[in-house]
Amino acid sequence: MKGIVRPCSRHLGPELHARWQSHLCGLCLTLRDLVGQPERALTGFDVLLLSVLVEAQAGRVETTQAAPCPLRGMRGAGVVASSSSAAQLAAAGALLGGSAALTDKLDDGDLRPAVRAPARRVAERLSESGRRLAGLVGLDPAPVLQAPALAAQAEQRPGADLRSLLRPTGDAVAALFAHTAVVAGVPANAAALARCGRAFGQLVHLLDAVEDRRGDLASDRFNPLVSTGADAAAARLLADELVAEVVQALSAVALTDRALVDVLLGPELCRAVGRVLPDPEPAAAVPQQRAGGGAWAVAVAAWTLVAPAVFVGGSWGGSSCGSPRRRRGYSGHPPGYDGYPPVEVGYRRIGPSCGQMLACNCCANLACNACCCGNQCANG
Repeated sequence: MKGIVRPCSRHLGPELHARWQSHLCGLCLTLRDLVGQPERALTGFDVLLLSVLVEAQAGRVETTQAAPCPLRGMRGAGVVASSSSAAQLAAAGALLGGSAALTDKLDDGDLRPAVRAPARRVAERLSESGRRLAGLVGLDPAPVLQAPALAAQAEQRPGADLRSLLRPTGDAVAALFAHTAVVAGVPANAAALARCGRAFGQLVHLLDAVEDRRGDLASDRFNPLVSTGADAAAARLLADELVAEVVQALSAVALTDRALVDVLLGPELCRAVGRVLPDPEPAAAVPQQRAGGGAWAVAVAAWTLVAPAVFVGGSWGGSSCGSPRRRRGYSGHPPGYDGYPPVEVGYRRIGPSCGQMLACNCCANLACNACCCGNQCANG
């Protein structure tokens, strides 16, 4: 699953950003402690919302002191402990989601023949590990693992509308969000969290489809926007509706501490939509996360097979020591003939490098204090 919730430290402020970082690093270390070093490559921004939601309902979760990390500027930090149910649920979601993503690429024939066999082995290994961690927190893994097959069935239905094509992803995320209520010991929240997760999952799939649209057209791959003829205006309208549904559902959830989750699933969702589907006259180029798709699946397959260790703060990227990071962002030029903004590639130096460690090209270098949102928060 691509990370759409990528908060800037200037938006969250020091306290909330430290708490968000605690969940991010906690997920990374939980994958290391309970599964293995290579699986840390599955650390992602969206799946750590499961850990955040558990804490928001149950109160502060168990933490531990982590050793210095390059992505934190070689500083230690208090992070969510791998022994906590919050971190274990997030790790299970990351593993199951990674397995489902690889399986989907394999079933669609998106991977080259040379990597299909190792990719299938990795998918099976991630599924096995995900099921094991799911068992620790009482999570049914079926909704996540079955999502690719249900999506394929939806794609085969004649005249399927956009919502129905996005529904399998939404249902999988709904199950994960609802289970945070069980883990937190507040089962009464499950129904509202399922609605919240269903809308959030559909939004993730929608924005992913927008980013992949041109590549899917060029490669003749299925894309829900192309299949339904939805243009950028229709996609933006649906995205705004889904954000509103997330916020409305979350307002019905009884939370002990709303501060972090309300920001992540409120203003940060709006910013995510603005990054991918900007207003007709965007003020400035805004960095976006690198495109995923088949390249992501291949990278995970290769990495989990050969990498001895990895320090991860996000889902994508990397940089060489002292060199500018390659960024992808909308150029701010007028939309193309199909109503979708063109994507251009540029460079921008944003503080300390990641020391050649795998990291997201936005906020995963936790040692970086620069604004990662273009000119949107240049004045703080």
